[in-house]
Amino acid sequence: MTDIKYYPLIDCDTEGTEKVAMIPAPNSAAVQAQSKMWLEEMIPHHFRLYTQNAHSSTDTFNIRCPRCGTALKRISGAINETKRGLYVCSACAKK
Repeated sequence: MTDIKYYPLIDCDTEGTEKVAMIPAPNSAAVQAQSKMWLEEMIPHHFRLYTQNAHSSTDTFNIRCPRCGTALKRISGAINETKRGLYVCSACAKK
């Protein structure tokens, strides 16, 4: 059994089209209090995107893998306004 990790996301460019993950935290409440967007890793190399803003468009930016920096690939759509798409890192999954 692995621990769930929460990665706060920050902008990597001035346009806000590239997002990178910061150091993971084991506490979701702490990440939610300080971030508008974060990734949840429940299964290794699979990440669920969460947002506090229900109206933010998640199709307009790239999210980088917290482990290797490769662009994550979205494999499913949003569940609701704050629980967004499911992403996978193809590069890490192959290792």
